[in-house]
Amino acid sequence: MKFDGKRLAAAVCVTALAVAGAFMINKREIKRSETFFAMDCACTVTMYGGDISSVKERISELDKKLSAYGEDSEIYKVNSEGQGTLSDETAELVERSLDLTKKYGGADITAGALTKLWNVAGESPSVPSDEEIAESLVTVGSKNVRLEGNVCTLENGAQLDFGCDGKGFALDEVKKELDLQDVSCAVATFGSSSLLYGEKPDGKSFTTSVTDPFDDGKTCLSFTSGECFVSTSGGYERYFEADGEKYCHIFDLSTGYPCKSDLVSVTVVCQSGIRSDFLSTCIYLGGTDSLDKWLHTEDIEVIAIGEDKSVYCSDSIKSRITVNNNEFVIKTAL
Repeated sequence: MKFDGKRLAAAVCVTALAVAGAFMINKREIKRSETFFAMDCACTVTMYGGDISSVKERISELDKKLSAYGEDSEIYKVNSEGQGTLSDETAELVERSLDLTKKYGGADITAGALTKLWNVAGESPSVPSDEEIAESLVTVGSKNVRLEGNVCTLENGAQLDFGCDGKGFALDEVKKELDLQDVSCAVATFGSSSLLYGEKPDGKSFTTSVTDPFDDGKTCLSFTSGECFVSTSGGYERYFEADGEKYCHIFDLSTGYPCKSDLVSVTVVCQSGIRSDFLSTCIYLGGTDSLDKWLHTEDIEVIAIGEDKSVYCSDSIKSRITVNNNEFVIKTAL
């Protein structure tokens, strides 16, 4: 079994801030950085100005509320009892997640029973029986969730799991916190999802590196951007092997089995954390068959890598990409 999600060095998307000269007296020019564990992975926050402890506390607070496994979390209690009253932010996440699934399909926060059944990232994952998979699929679907105000009710054994967009939502909340502070520049990253905030002290663009999906100790390309959210999804992040076959942590909800996509990595850049997180998974699930429409969606930028190391990208980001491994080739068309 391989589980590198908790190793910062193997992060799907690593964002670097260049230090511009000596520290200034102005507090907005003083760099602070902390790395801690949250949302089931290593999280790093780097800030110029502001109160980094408040950002860390905000992320930790959300982690405690949204965890499907922490016994004191709101989600664990709802999953266990079938009903519960959520905080405003958790109710907002449920509502926005259901809206994203309704609009785009693909990922679904009600897949918790299925993810627990496979236990891909756990200590002893195994391939379930067809009967077990069929039973878990009955629990999946927006029809099994009712949200009335802040009261959430789960039906047909549904279990909530925010693996498809929880990190992105947390980054949206981090941005709100940063907006309240005197922060000139910040990067908050969970590895697979990142927030790039403000302007770098040296005046240059942010540079984001994308991990080589065939060798996660290396990167295959990088791109520049301004303030934005970035999320990357790929089956190489978390998986286990059984009888010579790899089973990843991203599920095809039409079959109940881990997805078999002809894409190996999908990166989405946009102005919403939850949307970038959700869509990177959604596009990965759809593979190259549905990729073209995403490459021409105006309010997002996409970088998708195929099994043959072909790189497909939105026209608007193509000129900002630098390929640092000549095995990867940018294609002009699918």
